[in-house]
Amino acid sequence: MADLASLDAPKKASAWATARNLFIHLRLHFQILLAPIFLWGYFLAGGQPELKFWIAFLAFHLFLYGGTTAYNSYYDRDEGPVGGLVQPPPVLEVMLPFSLVLQAIGAVLAFMVNLPFAIIYLLIFFLFAAYSYPPTRLKSRPLIGLLTVGAGQGLLAALAGWVTVNPDWTALPTIAWLGIGAVTLITIGFYPLTQIYQIEEDLARGDLTFAAWVGPRRVFLFAVVVQGLASVVLIFVINQLLGPLNALVVALFYGVLLAAIIQWALVFDPTRILANYHRITLIHRLTSLGFLGFLSAHIFL
Repeated sequence: MADLASLDAPKKASAWATARNLFIHLRLHFQILLAPIFLWGYFLAGGQPELKFWIAFLAFHLFLYGGTTAYNSYYDRDEGPVGGLVQPPPVLEVMLPFSLVLQAIGAVLAFMVNLPFAIIYLLIFFLFAAYSYPPTRLKSRPLIGLLTVGAGQGLLAALAGWVTVNPDWTALPTIAWLGIGAVTLITIGFYPLTQIYQIEEDLARGDLTFAAWVGPRRVFLFAVVVQGLASVVLIFVINQLLGPLNALVVALFYGVLLAAIIQWALVFDPTRILANYHRITLIHRLTSLGFLGFLSAHIFL
């Protein structure tokens, strides 16, 4: 019996290692940083915490975003730093079916919320599948890849938050469309900054990302201009909805953010890959967690 147990031990260890590998590739801590966009749409619709909210949130941020991230990792096979991971673990063949099953489970949950939410869920699934899948590989097309991320993590994510509360997305007032447009622009302006530390790895894989296409200096200019415009619109919306004090808080927050990006641009060194990764990770965390805290206070408190 002891001999049989010892033979079975490596299999158990291997299964545990596989499960751990798959869990790490979901990058769930990174998915939380995407949550403010969904919450913003939920807030604009006047949502209050309820069971349907938690089903939608789980479907979106665990099953959809986690699954698409693992799906992307399967095809990218990054060896250097990537969003949320300094050293990505090796990619296993089981990751592809695992990511698809995960997203399928999320789709079932999405239909439990309502039909418009499920349609948005499926749209994002197909967008991000086309973003990573080699025959389509939207990631390798700089403008289309950027717009795909802007749509999937910006526009559609905010709309998903809205339809969780109100399935009639055509009922969005102008002020809500402005708010959704603002966070979409913030997503589009910020995303290329997350590519500048891995330009060489992307090019070696054959992916001409937006950052690789325009170069780091123009990425910084693009980020400051687009996010600056987006923050003006966002501040206007918050002033209309929550008053000048809240608008001032957001204005100060984004002022510091833009100052940090400008300061980084002045000292940027493309050879310091790990330092650049840590810099953008810190900026992303502070920005997302700040907005997450702001929205959580207004939704949950």
